[in-house]
Amino acid sequence: MVKAALMRTKNIFKILIAAVLMFGTLELSAQRWSARKYELHAGVGFTNFMGDVCSPNDPNKFIWVLPVKTTGYLADGILKYNLKQRHYVSASLNMGYMGAKETIQKQSTFYYRDGIAFKSFFTELAVRYEFQFIRERRRSTIYRSLGETRLKNTTFPSYIFVGVGGIFNAGKFYWNDFSGTPKGKERYNEGYVNVAPVILGGIGTKLRIDRNTYIGVEVGHRLALSDGLDNCKGKEEPTEERPWIFGKWFDQYQFVSVSLVFTMREKRNRMPNFKTIRR
Repeated sequence: MVKAALMRTKNIFKILIAAVLMFGTLELSAQRWSARKYELHAGVGFTNFMGDVCSPNDPNKFIWVLPVKTTGYLADGILKYNLKQRHYVSASLNMGYMGAKETIQKQSTFYYRDGIAFKSFFTELAVRYEFQFIRERRRSTIYRSLGETRLKNTTFPSYIFVGVGGIFNAGKFYWNDFSGTPKGKERYNEGYVNVAPVILGGIGTKLRIDRNTYIGVEVGHRLALSDGLDNCKGKEEPTEERPWIFGKWFDQYQFVSVSLVFTMREKRNRMPNFKTIRR
């Protein structure tokens, strides 16, 4: 009888251990599926074309910063996935307008004055890797247990990113005709399209608003492996009708954006669950 009782007790003990392990596994699995691995960023900002259009052949002037004459606007969207602590991968879509026109009268030694300009709409797609060098730290307080954050839990998690992508832009290129008389009187334009690979990098930060919402700020630099964003390709030669001097250098541009950031859980298939935004 005692032996039988001991056997029954052993079996019950085994069943209890199995049940605990099973429920523990299910709980961990549920936590993984309900973890907020994804972030959705949606924002607006500005872009700066880093060059005087058809950059001059000044060997000391590869980058031109003209914030008034070269500033455009953009709308951006980013979907991020948290690989592990501090490490993210993301895909971004940026759409907007960029443009520039020649402005620097003092550069006549290197630059033919001809009233050239370009205006272009663009779409940029990219994939990125991000490293969070300042982690988010949340202090456990009574406010947090009530679903609130207060200023006691305010932090500025920050990250750097690098990536690759591509840009497609289509617009119009303008110039004055210097071949006729009087010179420069007639104004012309032509449409153009350009596609180029892009290398990008930058820095970003975000400010927590509530448990699942942030305001994000991001600054990035882009190097387009093309000299055609402004329709001035260094391989071409000046002509009588289009006598400007071409600078042979890759085009560059910058982004500055402010966005709303929403966290969301992942589904059981590891895809983002958009229904859980702000929930």
